[in-house]
Amino acid sequence: MTARIVITGFEPWEHGTENPTLEVLDRLDRSNEVEGELSTVRLPVDSSRLASIVGDTLDRVRPDLWISLGLAPGSSVIAVERIAANVLDFPVPDNVGHQPGGEPVFANGPAAYFATLPVKAITFGLRSSGIPTKISNSASTYGCNQMMYTTLHLIARQGLSTRAGFIHVPASPSLAAQQVYPQVEMPSMCVDLTTRAVQKAITLALQTKADLQEPAFNY
Repeated sequence: MTARIVITGFEPWEHGTENPTLEVLDRLDRSNEVEGELSTVRLPVDSSRLASIVGDTLDRVRPDLWISLGLAPGSSVIAVERIAANVLDFPVPDNVGHQPGGEPVFANGPAAYFATLPVKAITFGLRSSGIPTKISNSASTYGCNQMMYTTLHLIARQGLSTRAGFIHVPASPSLAAQQVYPQVEMPSMCVDLTTRAVQKAITLALQTKADLQEPAFNY
């Protein structure tokens, strides 16, 4: 049976200029290297719309695998997220002006969800392929964490078997080159390598039934 796969990315923040996750989605759509039936979803930076988009996509696709992507400015490595917290605490407003200050993502949801992706297998697999990667134990409290928590919560609430999680990617070189003082040395990763990392993460997630139990390379 062909695996059904959802990969999501975010539009740029209003205070930003671009988001490399959208280019990764474009490249995945153009390639024939993803082992399954791929659906890509471009997300608005609008906290009020994420739950409905996730719910509609789950109903429409009924995916086996869901990986959301987000930009982590300042990161120099791929970050495979382990935990999503039930909190919305935005350091800056989203693109429509919402700026929650500590409310839950879902009022009756658990404090946190662990990713159901094999985060260690993905991390070690990418590193063995020459792609700098870590496990991250905080997806922050902004839209990326909201997206990860929302996806895992709705999957759990619907009783689906979808394996899901979130991967943060570094800025692209073009985005890093646009920075001005004092961020002129923002780390970056070429979109070719970022796309290859996501493609390999998909393969590892589909091939790995039980995650590794060895100590993680994590922060």
